[in-house]
Amino acid sequence: MRQAGWTLSHLMLPDTTYSGPVCDDITVARLRSDVAALSQRPDIIIAVGSGTINDLAKWAAFELGLPYAVVATAASMNGYSAANVAPSIKGVKVLVRAAAPLAVFAEPRVIENAPSQMTAAGFGDAIAKCMSRADWLMNNHVFGEHFCPLCSRIIDDLEPFYLEHPHYIRERKPAAIEALFKGLFWSGVAMTMIGSSAPASGGEHLLSHTLDMMAARDNLPHDLHGRQVGIGTIFSAALYERLLAHDTFEPAPIQLDVDDEFWGSPPLRAAVREQWLAKRGELERMGKILQDTHNWSRLRGKLAGTLPTASQVKSWLAEARAASALGDIGCTSQRLRSALLHMHEIRKRCTIVDVAWLAGLMPHIVDDIMERWIVK
Repeated sequence: MRQAGWTLSHLMLPDTTYSGPVCDDITVARLRSDVAALSQRPDIIIAVGSGTINDLAKWAAFELGLPYAVVATAASMNGYSAANVAPSIKGVKVLVRAAAPLAVFAEPRVIENAPSQMTAAGFGDAIAKCMSRADWLMNNHVFGEHFCPLCSRIIDDLEPFYLEHPHYIRERKPAAIEALFKGLFWSGVAMTMIGSSAPASGGEHLLSHTLDMMAARDNLPHDLHGRQVGIGTIFSAALYERLLAHDTFEPAPIQLDVDDEFWGSPPLRAAVREQWLAKRGELERMGKILQDTHNWSRLRGKLAGTLPTASQVKSWLAEARAASALGDIGCTSQRLRSALLHMHEIRKRCTIVDVAWLAGLMPHIVDDIMERWIVK
């Protein structure tokens, strides 16, 4: 770029105690300040990196009124081409709307030779689409949320390259890695087109967000987002299997409030409570709608035959050498159980996790699902 006549300023984001930078309100404020302190206002911000680096650059650029582009370094997540940012604000993982990049640059050799754990994380993020699509269809059926078939199908033609032979991801087959990267890229485009994370993020993502929040709360490390999402996808698949096996839907009493003791600090409790209380009315409405036999039968019909089983999801992850069991993400059984029992509280949008609670399946089936599909 210098050879082409550009003037560049290089900002390096510092690591945290246990990992690289974090995407939160504190770090983005520091980045905005660093950019504002430059001798000249830049014409563009260019992110060089993957998840957190991309999100921070995107967020800071948007708030500064600057365009941004990204040089991707791994097929590790679908946020490169998305307008969304997934930061922590006041300790709660939320979704912030920013602006999509002007361009995404990727050198195939760099993507193919990225650390295997990052590529495996991208695989975990990519296979979550089957669950997020089901959550999207469910919200469309119950609440009339807009559903875009084009955005839902945008990566269907790419999926066979990495789902029919997941071991190709483990073996770094160029065609499979390219398809995975393109799948993640177009998944981000779908989110930008629809204006929400619905095409690629549902209840399965809540596990990763909750584990991240717990790590920040306790000052402990956590695994990569997509690796945790893979475990969440196994769990969501198991919930859908149990739920859709029921011929009728009988709503259970709705949880009144969040678990203050679990969330700890007053600011975090307040932020989580705000999300939860915004959803309680929707859950009451959902229970009444799904209690109607006709509505429940129609929803089951929409989802029947479209979802992989928990066994299939686990097999995909294991073959790709992605995280497919508890030990793979460095998490204790009790810690994971706590995340599974509280992750429905952090977002106001309804997912399969909420429906499982509403149907009275949760919390009773958590231990069985963990034992069957996640612990080993």
